[in-house]
Amino acid sequence: MKKSHYRVIIIPSLICMAIISFLAFYSVGVIDRSEARKLIGERLELVCENIDEKTASSQKLTEEIYNNYRSKARVVSMMLSKNKNIFNDETSFEELRVAIGADVINVSDESGIIRYSTDMSVEETSVLEEFMRGIDNKVFSEAVLSESGGNKVVITGSSRLDEPGIIQIRFSLENYQQQLELSELSTAVTQMPVLKHGHLAVIDTATNTYISHTDSYLNGSAVQFTPEEFSEDSGWFSSEYDGKRVLVKYKKHNDMIAAGILPYSEIYQRRNSILKWQFFSMFTLTVIAILSMRNYELKKLTK
Repeated sequence: MKKSHYRVIIIPSLICMAIISFLAFYSVGVIDRSEARKLIGERLELVCENIDEKTASSQKLTEEIYNNYRSKARVVSMMLSKNKNIFNDETSFEELRVAIGADVINVSDESGIIRYSTDMSVEETSVLEEFMRGIDNKVFSEAVLSESGGNKVVITGSSRLDEPGIIQIRFSLENYQQQLELSELSTAVTQMPVLKHGHLAVIDTATNTYISHTDSYLNGSAVQFTPEEFSEDSGWFSSEYDGKRVLVKYKKHNDMIAAGILPYSEIYQRRNSILKWQFFSMFTLTVIAILSMRNYELKKLTK
């Protein structure tokens, strides 16, 4: 078989393969990228809704906790104003602590220095700065959430009624622990993956750190992208993440940024698979055509 006959098959096949491959590469790539942005956009809407739900739930739960424990602190203040001897009776003081379910009861003087406490180690220290303004305010009653030993606690401050000072009480929140954890923004995206290797995140715009991330160990860590890349209210950009080229789509919401991160290798997985099968199919058809022509020429020579 003459070489010119092979060229008649091979050259058009190569040209056809190149054209079809380019069209498939471009068109399928555009479609896949568009679908990826659409998918991330839908997830970001869910993230924003989740943020709103958790924020509302957290505010409601916090208010419930504050009201509950502020009232307890006020009752203690009234009881101690009527019976100051409790301060000097360790047994009675401890019984009062157990009765109201508190961890520690502290009583300060007019300078905010703790003079009486069910925990001897904190005597002579100061009450929280947030409560200092209530020393001379007889109707003062406030509460703050804090942590102690890795657990959430609420610390209440109520003005003394017998003389200037503060009654500061710490309560553990064992009954509220699960509700508090569920209402935290750090859990906003933990159960919302994107395909196999994608990520969702909630970013604090003030500190450029992750509030929540599908990889929870990154919560509180610095964001790998610069704040300038999130310049618009919403948009997308390409960047490097974890050693991979990724598509990042984002949306600003309540002084936070909801972001979706998806590797291009996963976005274009279908396109790459189509190109592989296309090359294989066209190569196979070209080989079959060449063998068929060769077989035809051999038969002609035999005759």
